[in-house]
Amino acid sequence: MSLFKNFKSVTYCVAQWAEHISEEELRIQADWLQKYVGIDKVYLETFRGTFASENQIKMIKKVLSEYGIEVSGGITTVTPDLNESDKKRHRLFETFCYCNEPMRNRLKEVSEYTAKLFDEFIIDDFFFTQCMCQDCRREKGERSWKEFRLAKMKEVSENLIIKPAKAVNPDVKIIIKYPNWRESYHETGYNPAEQKDIFDGIYTGTETRHGAQQDQHLPRYLSYSLPLYMENASPGRNGGGWFDPFECDRIDSYLEQAYLTAFSKCREIMTFCWPAIYNNKRATPLGFQYQKIDEVLSYCGNPSGTKVYIPFNSQGEDHLEDFLGMVGVPLEPTPYFPKKDEKTSKVFVTASALEDREITEKIRDFMLEGGTVIASAGFVIGAQKLSEQGKLNPPLSEFTSIRYTDRRLDADEFQVTVNGLYGRNYLSSKNLITFPLLEHRNNATWSKANAGHGEYHESIIMYDTYGEGLFEVINLPDMPSRIKDLPAEVLTNIRTEMLDSSSRVWIDCGYGLSLFTYDNDTFGLYCYTNDGCAPVDFNIHVKGSAVLKVLPLSDKPSKWRPSEIKPLFTSDEESVFHTRIIPGDFHFFSIK
Repeated sequence: MSLFKNFKSVTYCVAQWAEHISEEELRIQADWLQKYVGIDKVYLETFRGTFASENQIKMIKKVLSEYGIEVSGGITTVTPDLNESDKKRHRLFETFCYCNEPMRNRLKEVSEYTAKLFDEFIIDDFFFTQCMCQDCRREKGERSWKEFRLAKMKEVSENLIIKPAKAVNPDVKIIIKYPNWRESYHETGYNPAEQKDIFDGIYTGTETRHGAQQDQHLPRYLSYSLPLYMENASPGRNGGGWFDPFECDRIDSYLEQAYLTAFSKCREIMTFCWPAIYNNKRATPLGFQYQKIDEVLSYCGNPSGTKVYIPFNSQGEDHLEDFLGMVGVPLEPTPYFPKKDEKTSKVFVTASALEDREITEKIRDFMLEGGTVIASAGFVIGAQKLSEQGKLNPPLSEFTSIRYTDRRLDADEFQVTVNGLYGRNYLSSKNLITFPLLEHRNNATWSKANAGHGEYHESIIMYDTYGEGLFEVINLPDMPSRIKDLPAEVLTNIRTEMLDSSSRVWIDCGYGLSLFTYDNDTFGLYCYTNDGCAPVDFNIHVKGSAVLKVLPLSDKPSKWRPSEIKPLFTSDEESVFHTRIIPGDFHFFSIK
């Protein structure tokens, strides 16, 4: 029986640990983990460059079963050189060369061995290739590396994993875990568009660690948004989210990964890995926090937000949507262009959407149905170039007079719209912020917010009417992390412009809060921990007349925590509430 109502608490055991752990030490470690974290399930690895013996696997399974812990298998597709010729193959992280017969045979052996021991196993996220050896170059031929690797890893999935494993154990279920680097999948052979139909399940890497102190560029909102993307890619089949304690210089950097993974309603929350979290102070709060999260998630429906269209195998303006998520815009990425309906009135497109060469047809039809398409500057710039090359039909000019000029806009002064078309607030930022310079024709396109310096300003939020709908452009800073430096009023303008009909709530504040909305009028707020962070006082806006019920963080009521928040004021249009949140805390509400 699961320790929690809304998810399983899971960890992973690597093969090297599995091969050397004694039964006595295993029990000591299991006692510690059950005390501080609470483990429902373990994925026990049989291979990570070297095999864990069958006797060790059986011993670990026996001991963990006594703790009531479910045990599945795992493999990591890395291997040392198998013979002298392999030493000439330069590969990152000892990943396999899938044009090399000894390595292909080794992977089949691994799949068969694991299927013999388990009815379910997961593949860690080294299941990719970047090998450019002579054999790979020969087999690639005239294809691009992207085309070659996508096809190669589909073939490997079918012939070296699925078929050998199911020949040994027809009942085995095999899960592919996708890494946190979605924007690079296609360059290394990760192919969720097709692999999702080959494997029995999928899984998602949600490790974001410390954004400023790592070699990746992963906004922390990704721990929430990427599981939604993978769930939308294959509804009902994303098994969980997987994160680790590495490069987390403070406990909150680690715990945020757990929180956001849980807020996305993942079925399993995996902490990698058993030996890394055992006796680790970062893991000690997990069990305590899981209980709080489990309680509030019982009230929450399915995650929802403004749809972000990110086609499979696409790249462009990497993670721009996640930076917006970290300033309180609730977003829901999807690899499929949404249909306009009563719950989906808006769709956000970035440069990634241009991978779909039918994109302008889709956004035209969406607007003709009365929807609003919100485009980033990167989309406009890329679509303008493709239109000039005759590669988009209809061209961008069908929808807007906005043009990119190959110039930059430096801004520390801003104007935002309030109370209709002609009311303006005039604001300043502490530093100059650089944007792409997008020009538009006055009164053909209308401006909602401007930015500039001195006598020269250009629009950063602007729109055109098209049929029954709107084509809107939100121009964001060149450096996505500088979004946080925009004045609070500008950020609130962005939030309200991007608010979809699926949500009734938005926040009015500066940087540092994420808003998580669900399809049953519940929502959550999380305040990020950053250098120099401080408690945030802010307003919550809800459409219509409402009261906010505070969702409990445990099943024990507290006299220190009110059961509801009444509005500062209310009208037929909206209700406004004031609240305060401390960095590292999360609050959840339902709208009544």
